[in-house]
Amino acid sequence: MEHVQTARIPAVRVHRKTKRRNFGEKLFWYVVLILVSIGTVFPFLWIFLTAFKGPLDAVYSTPPQFIPHDPTLDNFVRVWQQLPIGNFFLNTILVAVCTTGLSVLITALAAYPFAKMKFQGRNALFYMLLATLIVPVQLTYIPSFVLAVRFFHYYNSIVALILPNIASVFNIFLLRQAFSSVPDDLIDAARMDGANELRIWWSILLPVIRPSLAAVAIFTFVTSWNDFLWPSLMLPTMANKTLPVGLAALQGMFSSDFRGTAAGVTMTVIPIMIFFILLQKQFIQGLTGAVKG
Repeated sequence: MEHVQTARIPAVRVHRKTKRRNFGEKLFWYVVLILVSIGTVFPFLWIFLTAFKGPLDAVYSTPPQFIPHDPTLDNFVRVWQQLPIGNFFLNTILVAVCTTGLSVLITALAAYPFAKMKFQGRNALFYMLLATLIVPVQLTYIPSFVLAVRFFHYYNSIVALILPNIASVFNIFLLRQAFSSVPDDLIDAARMDGANELRIWWSILLPVIRPSLAAVAIFTFVTSWNDFLWPSLMLPTMANKTLPVGLAALQGMFSSDFRGTAAGVTMTVIPIMIFFILLQKQFIQGLTGAVKG
């Protein structure tokens, strides 16, 4: 009996050391994550609070004043009255929704053959598509601009922001991985029942990979909402601008009024933050499913 109790003592000590080590590791990573979160959130929180500061609140001071003592909504009203923010919102929503819907449809159609249909040169063509990801998108803006102005003639129109972005190689890759995770037996059974490829794609595969479709939709929507360089090239008219491009005009117009600039930034960022927070679960599930596939 004494021998058994003596043998248990080292095991208990090892267990305690393991628990202390695990606790130390968790504490370390929690501290790191908290510091990273503070560094990420703090700039936006400062902008958000500055947007509500009144004329008597200091924007630049030592020590800095973060909480407004005289909160007001006048900064938002002034920006809304002096810039067509309503048009910016409508244009951005229209572009983001149309781009997202068309991109999900087209990339899902393109990903299905790469995942489930056998044809000569399939892998070579897929790897050629993946190779385009290493090319900076900015290098394509000059030929794309020439095509848009001289051949397609959609300069200074919302269509110029939708059509070039409806096919994304990254989305094709994600959906191809999701399609690959679907068992072939399910597709073979549908073919034996007489379903054609389009029916299999629409009625069987799309419902199965719904989380990945949601991830692609969210990713495309956020990217389209935040796009700046291409809209700034294609939309010279103020009424046609999207929110990020309009925000650049806001910085020039309110260069001496940081409160107005902060209000414009807040109006631009808040909607997309709410959108992502509400759908972050679907986004994470979709990316996880694509990676596993």
